[in-house]
Amino acid sequence: MAIYSKKYLTDVLKRDSNNFDILRLLAAISVIIGHAYAINPQPPLEDGVLNIIHFDFSGAVAVKFFFFLSGLLVTNSIISNPNIIQFLIKRVFRIFPGLLVCLLIAVFIVGPIYTELPLSDYFSSAGTWEYLQRNFFLKDMRFRLTGVFTKSPWGLNGALWTLLYEVMYYMYLAFFSLIGLLKNKFIANLFCIIIIAGSIIVHIYSITIFSHNTDAYLLPASFAIGSLSAINKDFIRIQIYPFILLWIVAFILRNTTAYQYFFYLALFYSAMYISSLNFVITRLKIPFDASYGIYIYGFMIQQCVHATLPTIGVHGNQIVSISIASILGILLWYFVEKPFIKLGQRLINLDILSSKTVYFLKDKKWRSKEYHSQ
Repeated sequence: MAIYSKKYLTDVLKRDSNNFDILRLLAAISVIIGHAYAINPQPPLEDGVLNIIHFDFSGAVAVKFFFFLSGLLVTNSIISNPNIIQFLIKRVFRIFPGLLVCLLIAVFIVGPIYTELPLSDYFSSAGTWEYLQRNFFLKDMRFRLTGVFTKSPWGLNGALWTLLYEVMYYMYLAFFSLIGLLKNKFIANLFCIIIIAGSIIVHIYSITIFSHNTDAYLLPASFAIGSLSAINKDFIRIQIYPFILLWIVAFILRNTTAYQYFFYLALFYSAMYISSLNFVITRLKIPFDASYGIYIYGFMIQQCVHATLPTIGVHGNQIVSISIASILGILLWYFVEKPFIKLGQRLINLDILSSKTVYFLKDKKWRSKEYHSQ
């Protein structure tokens, strides 16, 4: 894509017309970079992104980018194919196999190595198995594993907290599609705008409606902006002029409350623009998507690196952790994620999932109508 060419978002979202994978990879690495300053502090060194924008550190910025991109891609997916069963199968096989492997490694490898308790006490503790069970089902999640990193304020793997919100937004999106909300663009746009406005209001006034974690306040807005973009993909132009204009506006507003919201708007648009550039697609294409593995392993690896090499320093922690997480992320992609994504696709291709049954009540009798999904 030439730098001055004009494309619509609907074109960018087509297969082989973007390179979101490289941006996801950089975002996952940014999370590790940002967390290192808290896990392995080395004053006066501070997070570079925080020093520049002053309201969020690199890890928090990356998480919001993840939620925007997730909102964009999964909303586009369910608009293109509104079969709810197929949508949920894709999401389940994308999230949970990798999560299960991460939890098993935590319980059966990391835990026994780093627990302060005798192994008999560690394995007989209810907390050990609650960590595995509750975190896999994302219900009343536990971030502390029995006797492991007890002095850490974040437990073993604090990064897992975002998965609950991501899956929750998937479920909301599936429900909205099921009731036909996404079929009416006016209503869908209005609903997304209400979510964005509500999320910003909650953030400004620190209203603890859905979470006591302030990092979660802008996640609904980030996801909804992605959804809003997908809904209006036929009308959104991806070109250099809005890219430049949004950053100029953000810079002008840098001393106001609106600054961070325009910053994220500029960042999200930039992601769509940069990922659609021809040289990014052709020259920076990678044969794997290790971002999920790097993200869910990164925090745990950083804790292990800090416990093993406490004097390595913040940059040492970043380098070693990124290296290990990248290797594990690539392995997770090839041996867990990719095979399970293919397995999910095979289930989708079964005849039983090629159509769906809609039940409706008429004259107090249930009837069914079979029709092929798009």
